[in-house]
Amino acid sequence: MIVQCRQCRTKFHFDDTLMQNDGLWMRCSRCGHVFFQDNILANKKENEETPVGETVFSTDNASEETSAKVPESISSLSGHDDDVKLFLDKVLEPTKDSSDEKDVFTENSRRQSLEPEKIDIPKRDEAQRLSKMKLKKQRSQKSKGRNWKIFLWAVLVILVIPAVIYFVVYPQIGNRFIEIAHKYVSEPEPARPEVVIGQVSLQDIRQRMINNNVLGTIRVMEGTAVNQADYSICRIAIKGEISDAYSVTLGERISYAGNILTDDELVNMSEDEMSKKLSRPEGDNNSNNKIPPAGQIPFMIVFIHEPPDVIKTTVTVIGAERLL
Repeated sequence: MIVQCRQCRTKFHFDDTLMQNDGLWMRCSRCGHVFFQDNILANKKENEETPVGETVFSTDNASEETSAKVPESISSLSGHDDDVKLFLDKVLEPTKDSSDEKDVFTENSRRQSLEPEKIDIPKRDEAQRLSKMKLKKQRSQKSKGRNWKIFLWAVLVILVIPAVIYFVVYPQIGNRFIEIAHKYVSEPEPARPEVVIGQVSLQDIRQRMINNNVLGTIRVMEGTAVNQADYSICRIAIKGEISDAYSVTLGERISYAGNILTDDELVNMSEDEMSKKLSRPEGDNNSNNKIPPAGQIPFMIVFIHEPPDVIKTTVTVIGAERLL
């Protein structure tokens, strides 16, 4: 059953089996107020046992009962507070001595009344902490978004708008800016090898006409390149030219030294096959990758479908690199 204090209105759970007779005197474990709790269960049982049809009310009985009750209430109220307190202490002392279960009840009720406060306070603090963290997170996200917008607007104003003006209105100034930016931003170019064309001489130059089975008559120019430097060189390239009587160039071919075609290849190969083999920078067996000082390397140039007015042929060195 539920018991409620008359003064602080605190509610407690009370075991029904501990209720005796018409009720018990109880003390509130929270405020210490002493009050009498009626036995509700006993009243319910009496109402169930008494038939409704047998109850007879009369004015005489009612007057007698009221007259009997009035003196008792008057006599109880006419006493002093000290007498009431002594009376209650005398009544409650036997119950405290005889019943340990009531002390357990009051202790349990006190714990029940205090436990919600102990539990609710941490929960409330935790909820407040979580709400504050959530609010801070939302503010930080808003500030980040605002910072990004400011940054984008700054880039637009500082870079994009001037770039549009320079490239559309003044294209020459825009191109100049591109050159300057490319100069300072682009990666440095790798060191180029030293060109040593003057250190190569040609000797034993000769030419001949060969009848190719596919292409007809072809002109073959060949000779030897010599390294006159005191260091090794590589990738020697030779250019051959054909011209008429007025020194007008009628055609030219470039070939790398070290690539030589046999007579069978000159007779049977197609134009593409010849060009592919003669244009290898490394030469046959990588012979053009390193020519030591005073070293020699052969070369060959082939002209196909030359015009009939060819009078003069020349060969020159157009490429040679110092070996690092």
